[in-house]
Amino acid sequence: MNSTSLTNRFAIDAPTRSIYRTVLVTFALVLLFCATLIVRGWNPIQQNASQIRSAVAPNMPVSTQIEDQFGVRFLGVDVTAGGGMLQIRYQVIDSAKTEALHDEQTAPFVLDNAGHKYADPGIVGHSHIGKTKEAGSTDFILLANAQGGIEAGMFVTIQVGTFTLTQVPVR
Repeated sequence: MNSTSLTNRFAIDAPTRSIYRTVLVTFALVLLFCATLIVRGWNPIQQNASQIRSAVAPNMPVSTQIEDQFGVRFLGVDVTAGGGMLQIRYQVIDSAKTEALHDEQTAPFVLDNAGHKYADPGIVGHSHIGKTKEAGSTDFILLANAQGGIEAGMFVTIQVGTFTLTQVPVR
């Protein structure tokens, strides 16, 4: 067997080489994408209610009255957007009761220790449009932090309707 017949026997025509090259490049890109997700800590598994508790601010008070009336458990208040917004995080317990959070008379707001009210949602408001998410899911409300009046490390009050949740730590 001469070397020319071996070369011809394993030779791949140009269109086939192009297909192999495309498949190989696509595979390499998919592999790179998956490696990036793994390195960044992506987790494809949905969180359940017990895992969500880790999102709760330390020493977060609980109000069974608010939970019974409005179907939510507040998880914390965070200063966000460079200090310009307050994020009130909550977990849905009973989605049938949460619609009252959208009513102007009962919508949640924050009070600082001096009694200043933070109730202006600005242009953002709730993190969802339409019906509230199902029980066990988490959501948030954004309020304007007027002139940066609330800072991380402070304690505030969340008021919903006539119910209050005091000594809420701000992160």
